[in-house]
Amino acid sequence: MTRRVPARAAEIPSSIVFTRRDREVAQALVDVLEDLDASRPLLVFGQRSRALIGSSLLIDLGPRVTCLPLDVETGSVDEVERLRAAVAEHGADCVVAVGGGRTIDVGKYAAFLEDVPFVAVPTQASHDGICSPVAVLRGPADARASSYGARPPIALVVPLHAIVKAPRRTIISGIADLASNVLALRDWEWARQFHGDTYDDYAALLARSAAELMVGRRGLYRPDRPFDDEDVEVLVHGLALSGLAMTLAGSSRPCSGPEHLISHAFDWLSLGDGSHGEQVAVGAVLAARFFDDDSERMLELLRNIGAPTSPEQLGISHDDSMRAVRMAHLVRPDRHSRISAALAADPDFVVEQAEVAWYR
Repeated sequence: MTRRVPARAAEIPSSIVFTRRDREVAQALVDVLEDLDASRPLLVFGQRSRALIGSSLLIDLGPRVTCLPLDVETGSVDEVERLRAAVAEHGADCVVAVGGGRTIDVGKYAAFLEDVPFVAVPTQASHDGICSPVAVLRGPADARASSYGARPPIALVVPLHAIVKAPRRTIISGIADLASNVLALRDWEWARQFHGDTYDDYAALLARSAAELMVGRRGLYRPDRPFDDEDVEVLVHGLALSGLAMTLAGSSRPCSGPEHLISHAFDWLSLGDGSHGEQVAVGAVLAARFFDDDSERMLELLRNIGAPTSPEQLGISHDDSMRAVRMAHLVRPDRHSRISAALAADPDFVVEQAEVAWYR
């Protein structure tokens, strides 16, 4: 699984614009495209985003921009190649992805390979991929997801009115993914201390600040409290900071620790029906047992928003969850992680910790 970000990816997004009405989205896009000197964007939509804001967006853009609309059907490498062909065939000078994580990742990687600017219009805030230099795609040979280094979007246009209407679990997923930076940073510090891994203080500061945006608000949330525009705006700011932290670090380390290894192990084994952020929440409950600092504040946040805290809540059986734990260190054999070291030394101890964290 490739997560190393190419050197050319160290670019900082030029703008982030929050909008609250469909027409504002179109105007913001026009302004961004003018700044980029782009006049023939390829607009790619997810199925839900096309129905949500796609029609009005194309109508409002029509008189001012020559758009090529295209729907993303799968989150695969093959779909990236289909978009690349469309960019080349129609001479598109920019890719604008309107949708959730799958749509944004496909558009992001296609734009990167075709060397054209990429603009993200997220209609969900379910993970930090909206502004990261990483695209998660499924390969042509199997259904496993792998991560590919890319460039982050040059600009973000954020339709708050669309994101707040997304399923509640997508916002929970985004908050959990962001809050888990707390554990990822502790793991990164551990790797620096015991293995001499490269550590970027500024990237760590950004990732920690991003997590604190949500952890610091933990007292505001309850499992039955609806999320509002302010919640979404703060979340997107945090996810954008996380993406920037990864860009500056040149890797996913500031925002991906042992909790992500557990999540990726679930993916490898094709277990359950949880989203990335939901799986990270479950992984964080176990990973927190290996780090004392700040873990309780993060866990309180997860409880308050109603995030899943056990594999069973994701449709993963006890035996399968333990199987995933035992092989989590194989997901990133090149990465020094405290949970990987514990598995290498005493896998039964880690399984015992999982039993306590998830089932007692």
